[in-house]
Amino acid sequence: MTIDTPGNSNTAAHPGDEHPGVRHEAYLYRGDEEFLAGTMPHLRKGMESGAPTFVVTPEHEAGLLRDALGAEVPAVQFLDPADLYTNPVRAMAALTAVARTLNTTPAWVVASDDWSRYPDELEWVRYDAVFNLSFAHIPFRTLCCYDTEALRPETIALVRQTHPRLLEGAQIVDNPAYRKPEDFVADLDRRPLAASPHSAATMQILPADLHAVRQFVAEQARRCGVTADALHNLLVAVTEVATNAIRHGKAPVTLRTWPDNGLICEVTDSGHWQPDEFITWSPPESSADSGFGLWSVGMLCDTVQVRTGATGTTVRLRTCAA
Repeated sequence: MTIDTPGNSNTAAHPGDEHPGVRHEAYLYRGDEEFLAGTMPHLRKGMESGAPTFVVTPEHEAGLLRDALGAEVPAVQFLDPADLYTNPVRAMAALTAVARTLNTTPAWVVASDDWSRYPDELEWVRYDAVFNLSFAHIPFRTLCCYDTEALRPETIALVRQTHPRLLEGAQIVDNPAYRKPEDFVADLDRRPLAASPHSAATMQILPADLHAVRQFVAEQARRCGVTADALHNLLVAVTEVATNAIRHGKAPVTLRTWPDNGLICEVTDSGHWQPDEFITWSPPESSADSGFGLWSVGMLCDTVQVRTGATGTTVRLRTCAA
């Protein structure tokens, strides 16, 4: 994925821009006509200011906007959501790279996707919540669009909790349903993971034999169609999680795997070493920084879920088949 932005810009914030930091707004719409009515003014503000202006939407919505823009299409960069939203942590890293090029120049974005189409929807909802913290002082102007005719009511309810403002008609209004990211994420972390199936392949992880862990995972992964780079990434990630469980957790440390749209690997122990809920989201400055290992796990797997409770800590990794 390539995102073009102006480097080393010294452009000041736009006059009258009362929110110099991020604007993360949701637009709940019905049908193509409403979609265009809400998104076109947003794009025009970006184009008229000369700021980087992006569209990250599925093909249908992108086609509507291209038709509406006509000869102005070259002023907008169109990105495929499948390229940007490969996993939540990678998406955050890509936007962090963009943020470092902006200085005080806003980037105007129209985004549209359906989190419910991903295997672990709640991790994408978490991404939406963490976005508000990670880019609090970055001049992103993001309008996230959700088709209320296509999305489940449960998804819409979550969307309302992760966007500080809503576009209603032609007005941006404060969202009374918005929740602070810290509170929203804490509630997510209190939701128990679905139980692992009784058919899951299981082994005990011994501190002196991580090679056996990698062999075990490699065998299970190949059976599920996880190969090549995805398999290599998974083996690195499982080794990192197992090492953390051994160092910070409490024996016994158990590995379970089972097929589910690829392979799920789950490492459990009897300790309570859950990391800070936001440590895996922001790219560390260097590999020596605290949290680099868990951040890299988030980059390597499709989703990572961590839960700590009375019986210990569970880290669940999903790697989808090619």
